[in-house]
Amino acid sequence: MTGMTCLCAWGDESIRFLQPHAPAYLLGASIVEPTDADLVRDALRALHRSGRKLHWHDLDRGRRRAVSDVVIRARAVHVVVVARRIDLRRQERARARCLERLGWELGRIGVRRLTLESRAAALDARDRRTVDASRIRGAFPPGLRVEHGAPEADALLWLPDQVLGIVGRASTADGDTAALTLVVEVVELPADGSP
Repeated sequence: MTGMTCLCAWGDESIRFLQPHAPAYLLGASIVEPTDADLVRDALRALHRSGRKLHWHDLDRGRRRAVSDVVIRARAVHVVVVARRIDLRRQERARARCLERLGWELGRIGVRRLTLESRAAALDARDRRTVDASRIRGAFPPGLRVEHGAPEADALLWLPDQVLGIVGRASTADGDTAALTLVVEVVELPADGSP
């Protein structure tokens, strides 16, 4: 990804059961070249049938294959941070850890803006507090702006959802990992709670 004045990323979350009785929290971001952004939006919209967004969980096998092709063809970089064996009652703790590490990874490659899929106002505010606290500790890039957006307003917020679906699927016994390694950098967080 060269020649960009401002690298931007779009992010989403997923909770997956990658192993029996072992939930994992995934937070991913997709970085798309500005010149390709509208092409990717159009390709995703073409696969959307109903609802607020194109959601991996709602797709049948054929549409998942079509979405995977879009993800592979998109000139994008995808970063996924995974916290394994989380306590579902403390998923916001897992999100905070993942958000801090995702920010670090995105900052390392020069991303200046991350738009996360908006959840509820209180949860979006929690994300902002996490970012602020991480910045104070020097664990979050000072030049990375984090904002929240509605998936119905920007189809690029659908892209990381598809990537997380592909990562989750590839992490299961029947998953296909062939294309995954070409498009995604997966960062595993230690289970003990350290960064």
